[in-house]
Amino acid sequence: MSDEDAVAAVTRTLSGLILGALHDISGAGVDTKPLNELAEGTRDKLVNLYLFQADVDGSLRNTDRIDLAAGETGQQPFPLVLHYLITPFVRHDPDLEAHRLLARAIRVLHDNPVLQRGELAAFAPESDVAKQLDRIRISWQPFGEKDIYSLWSAFQTPYRMSVAYEVRPVLVDSRRAVRTPVPVLKRGRADEGPAAQGSLPLELPAVAAAVPARGQQAARLGERVTLRGRGLSAVSAEARLTHPLKPEPVSVPIAPGDLTGTEASFTLDAATPGEFPAGLWSAGLALTTEVPDGAGVRRVVSVTNEVPLAVAPTITQLPAQVAQTGGAAVIDLTYSPPALAGQPVLLIFDGRAIEPDPATARPAGNPRFVVPAAEKGPHLIRLRVAGVDSVLVDRSGGTPEFVPDQSVTVT
Repeated sequence: MSDEDAVAAVTRTLSGLILGALHDISGAGVDTKPLNELAEGTRDKLVNLYLFQADVDGSLRNTDRIDLAAGETGQQPFPLVLHYLITPFVRHDPDLEAHRLLARAIRVLHDNPVLQRGELAAFAPESDVAKQLDRIRISWQPFGEKDIYSLWSAFQTPYRMSVAYEVRPVLVDSRRAVRTPVPVLKRGRADEGPAAQGSLPLELPAVAAAVPARGQQAARLGERVTLRGRGLSAVSAEARLTHPLKPEPVSVPIAPGDLTGTEASFTLDAATPGEFPAGLWSAGLALTTEVPDGAGVRRVVSVTNEVPLAVAPTITQLPAQVAQTGGAAVIDLTYSPPALAGQPVLLIFDGRAIEPDPATARPAGNPRFVVPAAEKGPHLIRLRVAGVDSVLVDRSGGTPEFVPDQSVTVT
């Protein structure tokens, strides 16, 4: 998303684009003055970019944040629509020179209807508006005679030829912390949960679900994963796993004893952690069957549908106790597999989401977290990589329990 410097960053970026369009006009520049101060500048030729109004984008006002996991709550960003007035000003030349400046500004905004992330980062590095997920678009704003009269009358200055644009959406993030509840251990009587039948059986092989070991919500390296479905009988098979940040799918052979008509099981190889980064994967099967072909048989490979498979990070080293310093607790931990470039990493400290300390350069698998206002006592810890949490609940027994080594005591 973006911070409170986003409005100034957008204005600076627009000014930079227009200034680039005026590079071959001697003495021309860009300013952001109110309309009544145009004649007081030091330049004889300029294009003035004036932010005269800011509205709320109603289409985004009540939408949920798209970066929250299920069950989490957080204050939505405030969506702004910025209205700009572009006015050319030439002190001693005829109006035709002002028209030339105006056309340059219109042309560059027409060529750049969407503010690119690279432009926002280059012109306004002090803001992180370039990181907001929604793209910032520029569009022409019709400006009626009544609008012109009202605006220029308010500044009590003679009218000059002007055009208006609107820029949307500019999202201003809330500083309220996201609330991340601890997982529910039991759902309903006897933890039965819901049951539903949504379709009729088909003849084609299909995968219905990817099931991690011991009923967990996500699989870890070194653990078994079972793909359940129908029509999975084959001479041989391999699981094909696709990750959004890996260029090619990962193929895992299915051993003959691990393949039946309804299940195919395989293990996530822990010896090569870089091959299976954490996050949400897509899992399917490539089945090789034999069909009659004249006097012999030939082998045919069919590929099933894909289902989601969450691969969780594993915290390999976590201090049992950390000291409280100035009300804060510093937690250094190691985990596997390390996050790939572009994957967000968060520490879930009870119900609070903490980002890695930006002031400390650390390896990908060994981040440092500074937890403000950390109360003394034990706290449950989870590590979230690309939206998938480390396993906090042990479901191998009859009753779910919290994993004992995923807690930190603040002293």
